[in-house]
Amino acid sequence: MVVSTKLTEKDAQQFEHDVRAAGMDAPWFHPGPLIQPKKLHVQSGLWKWEKIEPLVRSTPDFVDPGKGAERRILRIANPGVAELTATHTISIAFQYLMPGEVAPAHRHTPNAMRFMIDGEGAYTTVNGDKCMMHPGDVILTPAGDWHDHGNEGAGPVMWMDILDSPVVRFLEGLKTDPYPQEKQAPSANNGRSERLYFSPGLVPAHGAGGAKATEQLLAFRWEKARDALDRLSEVESDPFDDVMLEYVQPRTGASVFPCVAAYLQMIRPGVSTKAHRHNSSAVYFVREGSGSTEIAGTNYEWSKGDVLVIAPSAPHKHTNAGRQPAVLFTVQDSPMLKALGFYKEESL
Repeated sequence: MVVSTKLTEKDAQQFEHDVRAAGMDAPWFHPGPLIQPKKLHVQSGLWKWEKIEPLVRSTPDFVDPGKGAERRILRIANPGVAELTATHTISIAFQYLMPGEVAPAHRHTPNAMRFMIDGEGAYTTVNGDKCMMHPGDVILTPAGDWHDHGNEGAGPVMWMDILDSPVVRFLEGLKTDPYPQEKQAPSANNGRSERLYFSPGLVPAHGAGGAKATEQLLAFRWEKARDALDRLSEVESDPFDDVMLEYVQPRTGASVFPCVAAYLQMIRPGVSTKAHRHNSSAVYFVREGSGSTEIAGTNYEWSKGDVLVIAPSAPHKHTNAGRQPAVLFTVQDSPMLKALGFYKEESL
């Protein structure tokens, strides 16, 4: 504590005691800056698929969906996040369903999206709109929408869940409601989720926003997205991200969710991007190929299925030394930072 020359040490100690007894604090009681930094910080890191996949596939031996657990998931746990999520703003989990299983219907305040990884026969029903899930598809379940998942196929299915739940929890708005039945019945006008528009559903991440449309998308189909990425790679690239498309809301051209943006990114063969940094956190899932990312002087070698986390403001650059393109599904919390006027990005 800083002691005034006008008072004795005993007086200063009594004052500090009185302040604390009143449920208050004076920052000058402690050495250092006025606003103390967090004790924990998001750490950059790589989670290898060779370790993730066998653990996820073994989960049916330990838990059934809806019977003791809302969802059968395994989450990425960042050692720099006390709540054990991928970053301080983004939760990443892998969900696994066996044939005939249903993850019960519910709704919650966080937004969620699903990136389908493996298997056929999976579906998500959102407010009565049943949407089949195929590998590479992105499925949206906006905040407050009823949703359930199921597997009508002959084999297991797996996808990645991306939620902004850490933000909602920090704001003390976290809430989940169970649906009266295990699953919803598809609505009579089911099918809008099957529509995908290249424009405005996908737009160059570093270009202008898409044109407006009248439909709200629930599904971005992999074939359309991958084709759009190939076409963009022939005409446009970015020095820091190489080739990058953003999934957007068709009515507004805005990011899929207010707190989370989703991208499909290609690092072409032989490309090494320039280094830059941004104060948004980023999570990458390797859909195709292999490569490496240097983060703050540490090199991470990644391949298909791996999950890479880049901490806020960490300098980074990507390299693809191979002969095939590397394709990454990427999520960032940049929309929230931009809306608040906090977003910063700089080349190095």
